[in-house]
Amino acid sequence: MEKALEDIRALQDALKQRLDDDQAVLQQLAKRLWAQQESEKAKLSRELHDGIGQLLTGLTRRLQALSKESPELETLHGISEMALHDVRQLSRLMSPTILDDLGLKPALNWLCRNLLEDEPINYTSDITLPSEIPKEISILIFRIAQETLVNTIKHSEASTIVITLGFHHNIVRLDIVDDGKGFDSKTIEPGIGLSSIKDRASAFSANLEIVSAPGKGTRTTLTVPI
Repeated sequence: MEKALEDIRALQDALKQRLDDDQAVLQQLAKRLWAQQESEKAKLSRELHDGIGQLLTGLTRRLQALSKESPELETLHGISEMALHDVRQLSRLMSPTILDDLGLKPALNWLCRNLLEDEPINYTSDITLPSEIPKEISILIFRIAQETLVNTIKHSEASTIVITLGFHHNIVRLDIVDDGKGFDSKTIEPGIGLSSIKDRASAFSANLEIVSAPGKGTRTTLTVPI
């Protein structure tokens, strides 16, 4: 009997080890997938900037020179300027070079300004980080902050957003809190963006929690082990 129990325990241990190994392999595959997606975004960003962006720049300058000749040309000049602005903003958001050049804190501050300054939303940010954060973790935090802020702007009707990011006991924690209309998480199906950031967090052994209720705003919390 005792021998049989030992055999069962040994089998359980072997199965657990195999599951742990398989989970580690899946996480590595997921990380490589996200890295490939970031590479593709960077490529598309360069194409937007160097291709469509340059064409729109030439068109805008030409229309500016001609805009004095008629109100219609002046209107077209204004439209081309808006299109050029949108293409440049999309290019920067797809592949924020500031993240590589200056680090996560300046990149998050830039993201907040870029997304929120023209919105009727008051925001505050408190970001305290060590100087060195692994690049893949910085990208993870940036993308989750980006998706959360975009969703907040689109859906929350919030008037205030508070963003905090800190580091304690080898854990990075991001909190984004809004005072918007909130939602019932039990009845809302997560969209592609939300599902994507949850999958990305899981690939990095991070925990993403979204707490909301109708009329009580939303808190998004990401904790990432370093």
